[in-house]
Amino acid sequence: MLRYFACFMISLMILSLYPVSSIELTGPVAIISNSIDMPTAEKLKSSLTAMGFEVEIFPPERLADALNYCQFLIVLGGHRAIGVSELVAPLLSGEEKANLERRGYAYYFIKRAWGKYIVIIAGNDRFGTYRAANTFIIKGVRELKAYMGSPGVALVLVPIGG
Repeated sequence: MLRYFACFMISLMILSLYPVSSIELTGPVAIISNSIDMPTAEKLKSSLTAMGFEVEIFPPERLADALNYCQFLIVLGGHRAIGVSELVAPLLSGEEKANLERRGYAYYFIKRAWGKYIVIIAGNDRFGTYRAANTFIIKGVRELKAYMGSPGVALVLVPIGG
């Protein structure tokens, strides 16, 4: 047992030599929205602007412009939403799609695609998407910061011997 503890302590000392990056979420933020979810996009923009972000709303056909503009991208709508389904469907798992088919379901999904962090905010209908946007503002921004600040490295200790 002492041997494992010693290995663990040595690993921690080695890891402490590496600087921890601190990611600041300051924007700019691009929101992709169709016309149906535009009220949610406007509310989201207002909330994020109040938090200090620079925010622009783009239609789905201007994805390339949005990606060039932003630090991270928010897409409103799920795999069946008009205009955004082609963007979102490949990013969602089968389970996530099935959940979005359930009546009353609403959530956000943080993904990595197109060289950016992508937040997909979706519900079973436009009202669900609005609820999911509120959930993202309350807790998702903090979660996104944690994702972006993570170095993506895991330390795995494997016992040697018996």
